[in-house]
Amino acid sequence: MGFLIWLEASPLADWVRMSTPGYPIMITLHAIGMGVMVGIALMLDGRLLGKFAGIPYQSLQRFLGIGWIGLGINTVSGACLFAAQATQYIVDPVYMTKMALVLAGAITAAMLQTSLGRDAASWGTGLPPTGVRVVAVLSIIFWVTAIVTGRLTAYL
Repeated sequence: MGFLIWLEASPLADWVRMSTPGYPIMITLHAIGMGVMVGIALMLDGRLLGKFAGIPYQSLQRFLGIGWIGLGINTVSGACLFAAQATQYIVDPVYMTKMALVLAGAITAAMLQTSLGRDAASWGTGLPPTGVRVVAVLSIIFWVTAIVTGRLTAYL
């Protein structure tokens, strides 16, 4: 807990917590990063589940790089937001659930990116194998639930 107390007392945490632009900048970057990562992930998931059939699978893979940039923005902005209230967040079960869901969402994105790169050419325009579609459904569940729990963190 000593590290978290130090983190909350850091100049960065003070800036996020106390300055006029600190929190709004970080929460805005967090929303942008989330929109990019989750938007691209949900588009990919939808395609893997049979929606947007006119979009070739291979063309979606290049967008995942942009999604990872969004997740990077979220990681940096989220770390700054965490620093401002670290001792509260670390014991908040809703926040910890959100973090587990974000990790699960990132893992599913990596799994789907690997499947796309390795196997998408063999899928043609049809549906991918059942296992890939199951991961796509899990991805939707993880990302949507992460967003909900993230919003609940502010209110519970």
